[in-house]
Amino acid sequence: MEANKPDTKKNKRNSSQDKSFSTSDEQDVLVNLPGGLKYKMPGKRQRVVIGSIVIGLNILLVLSVVIYFYSPPFQQFVYNFGR
Repeated sequence: MEANKPDTKKNKRNSSQDKSFSTSDEQDVLVNLPGGLKYKMPGKRQRVVIGSIVIGLNILLVLSVVIYFYSPPFQQFVYNFGR
């Protein structure tokens, strides 16, 4: 009987560790949608790509505003394009 006691302690420890690993997957879920769909935290590569797109578009916007104020032909192009 005494030999079974350490085994049960080990089994209890292992089961608690298994639960902690399964909850780490559940922590990544940000939104549970109907129909069993789950929105998870995006991966590193996806965050880098989306961040690069956002920063690139912001730089393009700033450059176009600077060119608009300092280049009359570009200003005329934007004015005529908007008509």
